[in-house]
Amino acid sequence: MALQEGDIIHSRYELLRLIGTGTSGSVWAARNKLIDRDVALKIMEPEVMSDKVLLRRFFNEAKAIGRVNHPSIVGIFDLGQAEDGSPFLVLELLDGEPLNTRIQRDGAVEPETLLDVCAGVAKALDLAHKQGIVHRDLKPANIFLHRTSTGGLIGKILDFGISKVVSSGTHNFSLTKTGTVVGSPAYMSPEQAAGRDDIDGRADVWSLGVVLYEGLTGQLPHEAPNYNALMVRILTQDAPSIAARMPDLHPKVVEIVDTCLRRDRDQRVFAGQLSAMLEAATRELRAARFRRSGGRRRDDAMLDDEAVGGHSTLKLALIAASTFAVGSLGGLLAGYYLFGG
Repeated sequence: MALQEGDIIHSRYELLRLIGTGTSGSVWAARNKLIDRDVALKIMEPEVMSDKVLLRRFFNEAKAIGRVNHPSIVGIFDLGQAEDGSPFLVLELLDGEPLNTRIQRDGAVEPETLLDVCAGVAKALDLAHKQGIVHRDLKPANIFLHRTSTGGLIGKILDFGISKVVSSGTHNFSLTKTGTVVGSPAYMSPEQAAGRDDIDGRADVWSLGVVLYEGLTGQLPHEAPNYNALMVRILTQDAPSIAARMPDLHPKVVEIVDTCLRRDRDQRVFAGQLSAMLEAATRELRAARFRRSGGRRRDDAMLDDEAVGGHSTLKLALIAASTFAVGSLGGLLAGYYLFGG
């Protein structure tokens, strides 16, 4: 049965608005009628439950997010089964836009803003890595720029569907066999591109380095005409220093990005170290801004313009749904749709 606005799921979640659909499910803005709270509902279609990989990714995401509670990771509230047997996740309903949308619209992100967001992301990754969880698919589409109720900006990591637990224990969230390449090609670490089975948190550090590089320059560090050529390039060639494209970039920021993108993972930092480096660089950039312009940045001006004009920020509900392939969107559903403004 097709879902519709007003339907009640699990006797409590009222469907308010469709956010997105894919071949394996749909994403809805919903309200928990028992506590009057708006949430995002990710519902798998009952007919795809026979697909063991998709089903396992669905529950993998729930387990991974549930184990790592951090402000920079989208929150999970519930896991259940709808009346027709469809499994669903109840996630935090976010307000803002994905980082890739910001990059595509503006061409790049202000260094201070991007470093501040990525410092929180690195802290969340550090916590995940200490729990033995490696995300393995970090990219701008999986980092949501969420506006808090006080107007602040925070990055939220999405989609732990292909995450992997690398520590010993009873849980094993890995969805692939040894030698399988997993992740989004342009953001893969060399060890992922090589199909190694000993992936650890430094693979996510590489990916965050690519995110920083792209967010600051609007370009990827490694580009090639096809998938195979891209894998070879990542495996055999060093990324060009970001200083070549941004000669005026603060030296500490250059050092951070270049360190993340070292092909030998033993020469990279861990996520906790990266977070500290990003925070220190953000403080220096902020101090320089105060000296230069009295403390204002473009994001501050945007918030002022919205307040003066009487416009609310664009509200985009997002749920990590990249496992829901959508042909019209090039095979990936970012999971967000404009639903108010």
